[in-house]
Amino acid sequence: MKKKNSLFTVISLCLMAASSIGLFINSLGVFFTPIAESLNEKRGSVAIFYTIIVFTNAIGSILILRLATNRNYRRIYLCGIIGTVAGLVIMANARSLALLYGGSLLVGISICTYFMVIITTIINCSFRENIGSITGIVLSFSGIAGAVFSPLLAAIISAYGWGAGFYAMALLAAVLCLPGLFADFRVEGEASQSRDRESAGSSYLTAAFIFAVAMSFFFMFITAVPQHFTGIASSKGMSVGPLLVSASMIGNIVFKLVSGALADRIGGLRTMLVIAALNIAGAILILTSGNTVICLAGAFLFGAIYSNTSVILSYFCRELFGADGYRKAYPVVVFAGNISNALAITAIGYIFDFTGSYNPALIAVVFLALAGFLMAVIGWRSRQHTN
Repeated sequence: MKKKNSLFTVISLCLMAASSIGLFINSLGVFFTPIAESLNEKRGSVAIFYTIIVFTNAIGSILILRLATNRNYRRIYLCGIIGTVAGLVIMANARSLALLYGGSLLVGISICTYFMVIITTIINCSFRENIGSITGIVLSFSGIAGAVFSPLLAAIISAYGWGAGFYAMALLAAVLCLPGLFADFRVEGEASQSRDRESAGSSYLTAAFIFAVAMSFFFMFITAVPQHFTGIASSKGMSVGPLLVSASMIGNIVFKLVSGALADRIGGLRTMLVIAALNIAGAILILTSGNTVICLAGAFLFGAIYSNTSVILSYFCRELFGADGYRKAYPVVVFAGNISNALAITAIGYIFDFTGSYNPALIAVVFLALAGFLMAVIGWRSRQHTN
């Protein structure tokens, strides 16, 4: 790929990550409390719309690589953009949970066409060197988007209502995705798709695969916690909820950039340990302190978890399964993580509804981070023994 085309491809992928992950995973938490208060519903019940988006996206992310080719991907991508905007318009006009859930279903199906699985696949098929660094740069834009859009959407919701917030999301999603329509994206490697699938089918179904799925499940549960930072701040008597979200998104950016370059040097597994330790430190600071500055520092460190569920997850799976097995194994590993995240976002809401505290969720983070890294270690050793 020529340098000029490579640069435009990277820029387009950065904007795709900002739209899909930054808007729909990292910024939706600001809607939970306003919608719950407006519709007089529990926060856990409202958070189900996020669960639906993540769940349907998880299923779609498995199917997208079976459907997408170098020839038809542009059309699939365009349909995804249109579906996203339509779903958000429905959500903006929802005055019942049923309609809110219906719009989120369409959004979830649509964003899988430009979500993390397809983004990392394009990177792996379009570039041969510095995969970790490029992945880190691209996915860091999801953090940039989260850091910018969370307070922006919170301000719009405060001034004009949550319906206006969804309209703003629709506009942002369309604008950010537009350059990708003109980029030369490759979703298939040099080998034919059928031959790639045959080789992948015989190489990735191992014990290592099972542990990788478990690892993804544990780590992705943790990423649901920042969506409740607004509620966590309120429960501590602080009015800096959106700032906590922004701090975690800044951590998201910094640690994705660092972890991508670090993985290219020391490998995915060792980098994963560093990131897990930072995440645990952040959770402990938020759990044990009511000081605004300390909680902001904790949120910043907490944002490291996004590296383990995106940059390092992709890098580690490529190391674990090889180029052939990656195409089939990685979407399933991500699927398991997305299911965990979908369940977690609602579970954490209900934990607060029934206990009046977010502390149990923060305590669980410590054990989940340790369990996720343990699964990665066992999976890596299983793979070595198999070889």
